[in-house]
Amino acid sequence: MSEIIDRIPTFSVSQYVGFINNLTAAVPVLVEGEISNFRDIPGRNFCYFDIKDKNAVAKCFQGFWHSKKVALENGATVKIFGNPTLQKNGSLVIDVREVFLIGDGALRKQYQELKERLEKEGLFGLEFKKEIPIFPISIGLIAGKNSSAYHDVVTEISERWGNVEIFFHGVKVQGINARKEIVQAIRYFNRRQTVDVLIVARGGGSMEDLQAFDSEDVVREIFASKIPTISAIGHEDHWTLADFVADVRAKTPTKAAQIAVPDRDAISDQLDFFSTRVKGLVQAKLSEAKINVNTLNDKLRTKIEDKLARIRQDIKFQQESLTVIVKKNIEDKRNRLENLCKMLGALNPESILKRGYGVVQKKGKRITDIDEVKVGDEISVRLQNGEIRSKIQEVRSI
Repeated sequence: MSEIIDRIPTFSVSQYVGFINNLTAAVPVLVEGEISNFRDIPGRNFCYFDIKDKNAVAKCFQGFWHSKKVALENGATVKIFGNPTLQKNGSLVIDVREVFLIGDGALRKQYQELKERLEKEGLFGLEFKKEIPIFPISIGLIAGKNSSAYHDVVTEISERWGNVEIFFHGVKVQGINARKEIVQAIRYFNRRQTVDVLIVARGGGSMEDLQAFDSEDVVREIFASKIPTISAIGHEDHWTLADFVADVRAKTPTKAAQIAVPDRDAISDQLDFFSTRVKGLVQAKLSEAKINVNTLNDKLRTKIEDKLARIRQDIKFQQESLTVIVKKNIEDKRNRLENLCKMLGALNPESILKRGYGVVQKKGKRITDIDEVKVGDEISVRLQNGEIRSKIQEVRSI
C-alpha cells in the first residue's frame, strides 16, 4: 500500500481544485429538476439557484449572457446544461451554460412574455418585411442535417422549378447548441451575401422541441438579416417567434419551397396563354392597321397634292416679290455707292490741295497750331503740284 501511495502525486488544495475542474470541464452534464432558492444578484452579471428533486439538491451558477435567454423563477421545472465546478470553498457547483424549460405552462408563459416585449420593440412590424424575389438564382437553406425538412425543401424546389442553386447549412434544430448554430448559420449567409432568399426550416415538433425558434437570439438574428427570410418551422397550428419576425411564414417546409420559387409548369402555361393571346391581338391590330393605312394613304395623297399646289403658288408669288425687292435693293445700293464716292472725292487730300490749300509740315510732322513753331524754324508747304521750303520770320495769332 505504501508503494501505491508513493506513486500518487501530492496536491496542494488549490492544485486539487484545479485538477478536479480540469476533469469536469471535459464532462458536461444535463440535469433535470425544479428550481429553488433563486437569487439574482443586483448589479452583478450572474445569478445563483438550486436544482432539486425529491432526494437531492445541486447548487448552480449562471453568468449573465446565459441567464438572460430564459427567465428563471422558483418552482420552474428545467433541464440545465453545464459543467460541474469545484469552488475554492469546497462547494460543488454546476456552471450552467444553457437552460431549457420543461412543460407547456412554463414555456407558454416565457413565450408570451418575450413575444409581447419584442412586439413592443417593433420587431414584428410589417414595415420591416422584405419582399421575396420572384425568380431567385440561389437559395440558402438552414435545417437539420439529413432531416425531412431538408429533403422536402430540396425535392420540392427541384420538381417545381429546378433552375436554382441551393446552399445548405446544416444545424441542430433542438436541444443544446441549437440556438447558437442557427444564429451562426444566419450570420454566415449574411456575411457571404451569395443567396437571394433564405429558408429556415424544421419538420414540426412540440413547443419544447421548438424552443430554439422561440429564443430571443434567433428572433433578433432573423430580424437583422439583410436577406429575405422564409420561416418553415413546420407546425401549422403553432406560430413560433421566428415565424412572426420572418419576412414570410410558411406552414411547412414544402410550402416554403413553393413560396421561394415559381412553378415551372404554371409559368409555361401562362407563357403559352399570353403568347396565344398576344398573337391574336397582334393579328387583329395588323388587320385594323392595314385598313387604316389604306384610308390614310388616300387622305394623305389628297392632302399632299393640295399642299403641293399651294406651295407652287406660294413659290411663284415669292419669286415675283423677291424679284421686285432685289431690283429695288440694287438700285438703292447703286445710289448709295455714288453718294459715297462723291463724299470720298470731296474728302480726298488731293482735292483739297487743288482748291488752293496747302499742308504745312515741320520735320515731316504736320503743323496744325502756331504754338508748334517759332521764329527761325524751317517748314515745308505742300501744294497741289509741289513743295515750298521756307523759314519762319514771324509768328502771329489771328
